[in-house]
Amino acid sequence: MKRSLLPVSQPATPKRDGTVLVLTSMGLVAMVGMMFLVLESGRMMAKVRHVQNATDSAAIAAAQILVRRQSNSLATTTANQYITEYNQLTGANVTISMPPTSGPYAGRMGYAESKVIFDSATPLLSSVGVASSSSLNARAVAGYRSVAAAELVIALDKSATPGLNCVGNGQLIIDGGCITNSQGWGVDENGGPVDGSVNGYAGNIGSNGSFKGRSFKICGGVNNPAGFLPYIAGGDSPLKCKAGLYTDPLINLPTPTVATGVVNLDRGRIRVSSTGFVGTYEPGIYSEITVSGGNITLRPGIYVIKGGELKITGGSFNATGVMFYITTNDYNPVTGYPDANDGETTVLNGAAQRGGASVNSNATLRALSLPSSNPGSIYNGVLIYLRRANDMPVTVAGNATAGQVTGTIYAKWSQLTLTGQGVFNTQFVVGNVKWSGSGNMTLMASGYDLAKGNLVYLVE
Repeated sequence: MKRSLLPVSQPATPKRDGTVLVLTSMGLVAMVGMMFLVLESGRMMAKVRHVQNATDSAAIAAAQILVRRQSNSLATTTANQYITEYNQLTGANVTISMPPTSGPYAGRMGYAESKVIFDSATPLLSSVGVASSSSLNARAVAGYRSVAAAELVIALDKSATPGLNCVGNGQLIIDGGCITNSQGWGVDENGGPVDGSVNGYAGNIGSNGSFKGRSFKICGGVNNPAGFLPYIAGGDSPLKCKAGLYTDPLINLPTPTVATGVVNLDRGRIRVSSTGFVGTYEPGIYSEITVSGGNITLRPGIYVIKGGELKITGGSFNATGVMFYITTNDYNPVTGYPDANDGETTVLNGAAQRGGASVNSNATLRALSLPSSNPGSIYNGVLIYLRRANDMPVTVAGNATAGQVTGTIYAKWSQLTLTGQGVFNTQFVVGNVKWSGSGNMTLMASGYDLAKGNLVYLVE
């Protein structure tokens, strides 16, 4: 029987209207747009940080110029250089104000304000035809603050070699730190070479003597690291070479004048050698103070020595609560000039009449200590202050007991020679140091919080 074949029906194919393709395309556009937004936002955030960092660095650079008592114009030039050159913000609108013109530090001397406006384009948006740019604004304020220094010896002269020199057979013991700016050559604490920018060792052990202290920070190198011993036996080496330069912690100490406690009376000179002489003297202006005998007492106050020296080599000498200011014979006690112009300038020429200081430990010398209401109290803790441009030598010798010689001796460009033995409660801020004693001399804190390091901080 013949069967007939029936046609088999096929399922109808549904029509595709392209919905998925449209949704996918829309999703891709959104994803690409989001990617552009994320990238552009990240780039803009990086640029904001860059502009703020540049502004911060400009304020700090300007404040560092101020702490060195250099000009506002130099501070402005340096700050602009940090923004446009070092941070490559060419075309930025920069305003440097000293003192600041706004904020909590407005009008305060010693602070620098940096304001930057920088127009930043958005290249990713521009690449797709969207022209866009934004104006970035940043502001920063920096200034210096005085921080107590634990250093008892600060040798400032970076060209002196040696900056710290041992030529004696004894030991100089420093119950604190020692800083030497000398940039002479040598080796570091590990024996590695140090290339100096001036000839000679920065730190020199030239005999059987040694230095002992809590820290020795030397900008250059030394000839014998073993000659720098830890204050506590068995401790780590206190020596650190290739240290950074240390700014003068007393650079802002004003020149003494009548307004700050100087008695403007010419009292002649003190020159005593007779063992039987007894005398008491008042603060004022002297041409010299030289004592090798007798029994001398100085009443508290400021003693200005114009053109001469302070030399105490014998007799009984008692000066408690005093400061000696040793200057040139052209010093004006009313204006403070020409001394007030010294700053960081180099030393005077040989024609200028001036003296140094030489004291032995038979003398009792205790630094100025005035009530805070007295204008001279800004010098509290200072024992001897040489005019900054006065480079005449300073010598401290003898066999003092604790508390007999106290205070800070400030002689910016002078060579300090230490010899003898005993205990001196004295801080030295000088040009360079020579230790020539055959015994042991100990330097301890003076009890005055005076010679502080001026460190620059970002405050806004």
